[in-house]
Amino acid sequence: MIDAQLTFYDTSRAYYASYYLQGFDELAKNEKLPISVAHSLPARLKSAIQDADWQHLLFAMVLFKFQQGDYEWYFCIDTHDVNSADVTNRTGGYHLPLLHSVDVYFKVNYNPDQIESTSVLKDFSQKIFSISQFFPVRPGSFLSLSRRMLLTPRLFGFKPGINYNAPYKNYFTDAKFRLRDLKSFQPLEQILVHREIPKDIDVFFVTSFRHNFRHEEAMEHRYQVIKKLSSIDSLKTATGFSSEKALPEKYVKVIYPRLNQVGYLETMARAKVVIYTQGIAGCISSKFGLAMALGVAVIGEPLGNNPDLLIANPHLKEQFSYSDPDEIVERAVDLVKNPERARRLGALNAHMFDNQSAPRPTAAYILQVLQKFQFLDS
Repeated sequence: MIDAQLTFYDTSRAYYASYYLQGFDELAKNEKLPISVAHSLPARLKSAIQDADWQHLLFAMVLFKFQQGDYEWYFCIDTHDVNSADVTNRTGGYHLPLLHSVDVYFKVNYNPDQIESTSVLKDFSQKIFSISQFFPVRPGSFLSLSRRMLLTPRLFGFKPGINYNAPYKNYFTDAKFRLRDLKSFQPLEQILVHREIPKDIDVFFVTSFRHNFRHEEAMEHRYQVIKKLSSIDSLKTATGFSSEKALPEKYVKVIYPRLNQVGYLETMARAKVVIYTQGIAGCISSKFGLAMALGVAVIGEPLGNNPDLLIANPHLKEQFSYSDPDEIVERAVDLVKNPERARRLGALNAHMFDNQSAPRPTAAYILQVLQKFQFLDS
């Protein structure tokens, strides 16, 4: 890539940034795209990033600058679940100061209907784009990247708080745990190796239990799926709630031991069918991306966001069209009994991941969008 440079602004946690950094790292090897990690805030975005009212959203906002020739573009990737534009919504959503300041705003849970019906978003709709859901990976440039991300607060004297050029209050504390977090993530190539694991589990549905009252309805819905699966003696399943806290008494019988990323991947990969339920506010959860990467057949709830996924990949409609717990379980059992169809759907999922939503094609798509803006400016 001629005369190009990518700068990653170190404002987000590695969990959210690692997938996209992996994609750019893969591009860099073949496209000669230098990548740097910046620890000072860019002047153009500084006021937006340091806006105290919106500061709580920054941990899941991934910020970059891309330069090519005489052109430069600032862009961010918003990995939040929610499509709200209300600063009082502490569950996340659009970061309006950044939306105003960047050239392009990529939204993981992109919902065009909500943009159209929200005036403050509709005004900027031409620069909001859908982007692939992520899951945490260990980037290829792990050692150099983790060293630069881990040590800078101490070496360069950054202090918590927006008055010291740091992006969020717990920056120093967060930095101390980055190396640990990155170590716990698997490299992408190691994740994909799990595709070859023999499938000796019929159905996988292990899901985190959320204790917040906002999740009560979703937890009850998931419980109905778990209970229905558990009642079918002929099925070999891995199902239940995992939680660091004690479960409410009603759900104690369906607890599942907590899995680290390695254990979670291995167990999911062994399944003939994975059951999928939406995340909070109808978002596409990271389980979707992992199932696609592993090439596993899925049965579950509709994909409430990113409608371009369904348009470009009609095989997803066959898998993500069911809301009633009884129907979800019935469809999953039918698919277990039809292994040829399950293999076909799993292969289509893997093909879609490899060619459309994996880190590298995602990074290439980002650059295509940015370069389209270059021609518009011209």
